[in-house]
Amino acid sequence: MTGARWVLGIDTAGRVGSIALAASGSAVAWETIAPGEHSSSISCAGSRLLEGEDLGWRDLAAIAVSSGPGSFTGLRIGLAWAKGVCFGSRAKLVLVPAHEANAYRHRRDRDFIATVLQGERGEAQAALWSGGETMTRLWGPESVPERELAEKLRSAAGSHVPETGRGRAGAAAIAVAVAGPDMKPGLAASLKDAGIELLDAGAPPPTAAAVAELGDRKLLQREEEEDLARAAPAYGRAPNARKPSP
Repeated sequence: MTGARWVLGIDTAGRVGSIALAASGSAVAWETIAPGEHSSSISCAGSRLLEGEDLGWRDLAAIAVSSGPGSFTGLRIGLAWAKGVCFGSRAKLVLVPAHEANAYRHRRDRDFIATVLQGERGEAQAALWSGGETMTRLWGPESVPERELAEKLRSAAGSHVPETGRGRAGAAAIAVAVAGPDMKPGLAASLKDAGIELLDAGAPPPTAAAVAELGDRKLLQREEEEDLARAAPAYGRAPNARKPSP
């Protein structure tokens, strides 16, 4: 594709990773990365995507990376790899929040999309977005106790729906669909029991395609690239392994 602006998107925030290539803002190819293979597979997968379009690393305008929240190890692997490639190829580095990428994947699916990611023990980190091409963050990200999540999402959505649009059932009638990759089975079950729809986390294209497309948008909006030395993941929670209290 002559004259295209090429952006490589990487998502290693969750158990299943992915990598995608976008041409001038539209994802054209992608691969998923199996659990446990983030570190060993990302370079080979990236090379295959570039070779498929007869490109080299220096043809990339930018590398967009899911910045989290997500897996501590996965986020570090993705960002460290991207920094290395950017340093060697002179591509710019762009960070894309995981909440935004997950909402963008499902922007055409529903009017209200909630993104739910792992938080501290007993809590989830959630955000609410309006659907459509002009996707907008309406609330969050905010840490919410898991037992209160369904009610909180409906309440957040309800504040953006006029009283005349709620019907007799009030807030309970407001439809909120949840995009929650790697959601714990117990939390997923509780949301289903509360009548909350769960969007298919495994539906193609994978999250990296959203990261690549959003990365292209952010690349055009930025006057400066991310600083390779200072760019860091947003883990969203404290690590499980902590120093003992004195």
